[in-house]
Amino acid sequence: MSSDVAELERPTDSLPDGWRSFRLGDVADISRGTSWGSDNERRDPVDGALPVLGIRNVQARLEIDDLLWLHGLKPSAIASSTVQTGDILMVGSNGNPARIGNAVQVDEPGRYLYASLLFGLRPRREAVDPDFLYFAVVAPGVQTAISDAVQGTTGLSNLKITTLRDLPIDLPPLDEQRRIAEVLRSVDEAIAAADAVASSLLRASKTMRHDLLNVAPDGTVIDLPPDWTVLPLEALASVERGKFSIRPRNDPRYFGGSTPFIQTGDITAAGDYITRHTQTLNDLGVGVSRVFAAGTIMTTIAANIGDFAIAAYPVACPDSVVGIEANPDVNPFWLYSVLTCFKAALDRAATQNAQKNINLQTLRPLQIPVPPPSVMIELAETLAAAADVAMQAKASVANLTATKQALMSDLLSGRVRVPA
Repeated sequence: MSSDVAELERPTDSLPDGWRSFRLGDVADISRGTSWGSDNERRDPVDGALPVLGIRNVQARLEIDDLLWLHGLKPSAIASSTVQTGDILMVGSNGNPARIGNAVQVDEPGRYLYASLLFGLRPRREAVDPDFLYFAVVAPGVQTAISDAVQGTTGLSNLKITTLRDLPIDLPPLDEQRRIAEVLRSVDEAIAAADAVASSLLRASKTMRHDLLNVAPDGTVIDLPPDWTVLPLEALASVERGKFSIRPRNDPRYFGGSTPFIQTGDITAAGDYITRHTQTLNDLGVGVSRVFAAGTIMTTIAANIGDFAIAAYPVACPDSVVGIEANPDVNPFWLYSVLTCFKAALDRAATQNAQKNINLQTLRPLQIPVPPPSVMIELAETLAAAADVAMQAKASVANLTATKQALMSDLLSGRVRVPA
């Protein structure tokens, strides 16, 4: 550790043996990115233009598919906002306070600038390993400190650069930093590999649905076998809108009971089945809402159009959600699978007022390709098996992510040491 890096005064018994505490600004150079005018912007690369990374590029990892290019900046602006491999980019200002502190490490080759709503953290490599520093700043302790320090009352939340520089960070010796980072990077690689498998399986499951159910991605019914027919959705299921007539919608007198209450976001976030909810209704709330039975196919008809999921238990919902209860002779998972093939068509049919929406008059006449009963059951079993494999792969990603969080807590605090 370089002797010119100022150490914070901390009781030695509060740190693991060999660890020392520093200000973040003493182990990394921290600055805001560049600003520009509309005349500097280019949507495509031209001679002399450089790509600029903004908040949209700071996701779970660095996303570079959507880039803005800047042309004609002063050399000083380019020099002060050019990213180097190993730098950390952190959201410093945003309308959503929860985005403040989101960070990615730059490991992409190439020359990039970064925007003024981001902080750039350049590790001082004589004091801190870049990978270790990245894991340290995205760890829950530092992220909580950042959230607590966010300011802003005019629609834009901000983190002061002085606050970020003053955040304390505990560091083991450099060699141990590198060993810790290597362990966490190996877990990241395992998560990325598992996520790629899960994404591939989910895409394959979606393609299989379209192919086996004879619905093109645009919602067109195609190549029906001679023993299939086409029926309106209302001939296969009851299609009813949810209800919650109370205003304001968050009136606490109606909440806090035992009946799950779902909204559009719960459906969008679900997999094939709704297994989680964040709100419940009491008896008073149930009296002004509509409850759908377990096994009902729930769909969104406002804002997010045509997302579907099956209720794993009875749920109540507002009128932005529709419940589709399959007739006794209709397999619910088959019907759910068919309906997911119509998302693009339903989205096109949506009207745009304050927000996109569709209604029962759009859903009930929806033309559904229907196979013979025995084929319907076989298709449902095949599609359910494929979906189950994909969901197991997705669950493995969640398990690995939880393992990483536990490891970060242990390794970045020194509770668990990584031997040489």
